[in-house]
Amino acid sequence: MDLRQLECLVAVAEESSFTRAAARCHVVQSALSAQIARLERELEVTLFHRTSRSVRLAPAGELLLKHARTLLHDAEVARAEMAAFCGLLTGQLRLGVISPSDGRMPYLDEALLAFHARHPAVEISVQDTGSQVMVEAVRAGELDLALVGLYAGQVPAGVGHRLLDDEPMVAAVNAGHPLAGRGRVGLAELAATTKFIEPPRGSGIRLQVDAAFARAGVDRCAAFEPDTPVGVLRWVALGLGAAVIPASAPTSGRKVITLSLDDDQARHPLALVHGPPGTATPSARVFLALLLAELDGRSAAGACE
Repeated sequence: MDLRQLECLVAVAEESSFTRAAARCHVVQSALSAQIARLERELEVTLFHRTSRSVRLAPAGELLLKHARTLLHDAEVARAEMAAFCGLLTGQLRLGVISPSDGRMPYLDEALLAFHARHPAVEISVQDTGSQVMVEAVRAGELDLALVGLYAGQVPAGVGHRLLDDEPMVAAVNAGHPLAGRGRVGLAELAATTKFIEPPRGSGIRLQVDAAFARAGVDRCAAFEPDTPVGVLRWVALGLGAAVIPASAPTSGRKVITLSLDDDQARHPLALVHGPPGTATPSARVFLALLLAELDGRSAAGACE
């Protein structure tokens, strides 16, 4: 069993296709199939169930996949450690970043610019798959760092958490809504007058909205569930329902009115999560230090104003 075989295993598992996995591994499909078959013979197990239309992991494949990802990550760390020892930072930096409600995240932009300028050989990938998915990816070692909309009590054990900011959540209604003239509203009253546009499942915003309704002891009726947070305001502006959103969400230029909530605990956080320091790649450790320095610098500047 070697690393190349494990790379092929992970690629087939994630792509659910030998054709796509071969393209990802930059080999012809027959060569990739041969690697998997050789691995199955060596281990005397079936790793994948194959049909003419589908490929899915067998139980033995599920078990080996966890070890394969760990071994490949450790090999990547070892290569990067050796490169760093020689004065060159290489490898990958894998980030998860939620879309900020106001569209801006200046400290992240500055840290990324500084990191890329100093370490151009590092490949940087950024994804937004929802706060809960990204936290699990950090815990599993599939992401190095993530900026998510979760509080410390909402992340699993073993994941480092630093709260960067949090803000009130507000109710958003169409300008023609009967409660649009109110400055403050309760969720029970709002739920009695309208349906709701729901944030995407798995997002930090959705988790905080669900918690607010649970505290109020109120059930709401969902009208729509867009696949992005931006879509929430679009449907609110059309008058298709109300929503609970972060106060910084850009409503200017839309037919949307925001109302304060009578729940002071209804807030949306922005937090940095990362794995245990001992498991971090050199590029992840360097970027984390840059990001924290940028954050601390902005905090100090703000305190002096």
